[in-house]
Amino acid sequence: MKKNRIFSFLTVLCFAVASYAQQATMPTIIIFPADQWMNDHGYMKTVDNDGETEYIPKYNDAFVQTRDMGAAIQALQSVFTERGFKHEDLQSLLKDMKRERAEEMADAADGDAIEKGMRDELLQQANPDIRIDLDYGVSSVGPRKNISYTVKAVDAYTNEQCSSMEGTIEMTMDPLDLAIRKAIAGNCDEFCQKLIDYFLDLRDNGRRITIIFRAADGSGVDFLNDETADGDTYQEFISEWITQKSLKNAADEGRQTKKMCEMKNVRIPFFDEAGKPTKTTKWARAIRNEFESATGLKLTTGQGNTLGRVSFLVGK
Repeated sequence: MKKNRIFSFLTVLCFAVASYAQQATMPTIIIFPADQWMNDHGYMKTVDNDGETEYIPKYNDAFVQTRDMGAAIQALQSVFTERGFKHEDLQSLLKDMKRERAEEMADAADGDAIEKGMRDELLQQANPDIRIDLDYGVSSVGPRKNISYTVKAVDAYTNEQCSSMEGTIEMTMDPLDLAIRKAIAGNCDEFCQKLIDYFLDLRDNGRRITIIFRAADGSGVDFLNDETADGDTYQEFISEWITQKSLKNAADEGRQTKKMCEMKNVRIPFFDEAGKPTKTTKWARAIRNEFESATGLKLTTGQGNTLGRVSFLVGK
């Protein structure tokens, strides 16, 4: 009897370890309607940003005013869930955000500020590894229809494409979501394997992020000529520090001017000391403290920060 209990315990333990190992090798995904689909169906708002047109997706309108995209995303999501991927649900996040915004902006005259930058804000809340964009088009042929689809996966931190697939479902009478589910479920082995391989590289070699330092207006800061107490220019100090602290010294210099210093493809640990995914802002905070100590200049958090991008204003 005792041997049976021990055997049962070891069986459960082995199963739990195997299950954990599988989850540790699987990325978390979130599925969005592709920008092209949003634009084609009238769910893009345009605003003038200093003379340049900016396109802002209106996800809430897309899900409320048409059922098809929401159903298609749910169908695609179920395919990945069955293959062991973890996921965040876009519609649930939108509902949570809408409720929070309603509380924060109950007296606001309009909601324009809510939509701007919504995708970046949603990604920061969800904190996925991979963003998947779904696009499709439907043409009817009598009672049947042809459905073309494109599924593209990008790194949620860098927007780098890591996998894609496309195809056409011909002369089907299935509902859109069922047709897409059938087609993708039978055609996504290579797509999924590329996602897993990409994720394992991130886990083993670190995420890639971008860190930007900008001189605040009126600060007089010159990254290429101003020097620290040790005689290094600000640009040299930033480049050397980030390169030394990144995993395997993996970091590239981006744009370097008197008013800006950019470091790209900076590899940071995938997990922090507590075993949780490393927060980009938390990792970058260390160089903020070092830079302030070396230069005597105050740093503040800049604008446009995302999952994989941190910016600082110098001398404000």
